Amino acid sequence: METYDAGLNDLTGDRTPIPVNYVRNLLELIQESGLDTGRLLARVGLDREAVYSAEPALRFDQFRRVMEGARSLSGDPAIGLALGRQLTVNAHGLLGYAAISSADLGEALELLERYFRTRTRLCLPRLRAQPRWVRFCLAEPYDLGDIREPYLEVVTAALVGGLRYLLGDRFRGATLELPYPAPPHAARYTEVLGMPVTFGKPVAALRFPARLMNERFALADPASRSMAARRCEEELRRLEIDQDWASRVRSRLMQAEGMLPSLEQLAGSFHLTSRTLRRHLAALGVSYRNLLEEVRMARAVRYLAANHPVQKVADLLGYADPSNFTRAFRRWTGHPPSYYRAGDYRD
Repeated sequence: METYDAGLNDLTGDRTPIPVNYVRNLLELIQESGLDTGRLLARVGLDREAVYSAEPALRFDQFRRVMEGARSLSGDPAIGLALGRQLTVNAHGLLGYAAISSADLGEALELLERYFRTRTRLCLPRLRAQPRWVRFCLAEPYDLGDIREPYLEVVTAALVGGLRYLLGDRFRGATLELPYPAPPHAARYTEVLGMPVTFGKPVAALRFPARLMNERFALADPASRSMAARRCEEELRRLEIDQDWASRVRSRLMQAEGMLPSLEQLAGSFHLTSRTLRRHLAALGVSYRNLLEEVRMARAVRYLAANHPVQKVADLLGYADPSNFTRAFRRWTGHPPSYYRAGDYRD
């Protein structure tokens, strides 16, 4: 079947690199389990030189092969959780250093939201604070296929582990929401993460009491935090320059929650006029409307595949009338929404 998610070209090319140290951590985990890392690398078409070279990142397709091979070789369906738990805050480079030296949890999460893309662009964080609760959400701009679940396991386990490291016993009352049905190893989530986990939600999100945002960090250092944040900003600018305008717009749209922004609103977020942004997109042969449709379609397929009712999906995408959503969905895919809820497209 065709892939309906936006941004596939960014994945298959070199625009979405994965920090190679994450793969090195995975190989160490495999080795500690008594398995042959050389056999794993041979199986996925890599060698130790590629993983331990001076190059800072691997391509997505290389990362995907290593993740799939590690799950198969280890026989452990929860290897993503194990890897995420093993990743320390320091494993995330300058971003981890900036988080550790932040004044409190609120400042650390704001840094993480802005600079997460310097580590990986396979998911996009959004911080949503309310009077009593905070949700740290992870939107998915790409279809990750068979490694979607292990990838989200890695990211969420690393996030939970990092917050526990920074707050210690003060990190209480949190729950994790995940956007796929409970897997056969669902019990391992609670065991590894030490918190309630709910499956089948629209988006991956860590939910915790808002009071934690003001919890101070023992290693707070304003000068160190400022230096690390400045370096992260420089890296982010280099990454954005490497992206074409269609990719930048897709990423911003995937980060949006609720109603998607208008062309004027999004252009403003780039400090451009709508006319200039439209011209940048036209030079690539795409329009803002095309990109909106791609993102709506990607979200709709994902929500329906998670068995959300059509009415709820229509609401999530901003359609007041479900029948309008159904007509739009048929135009996008050639199928009714029920086709995706039933799982027929996987056959």
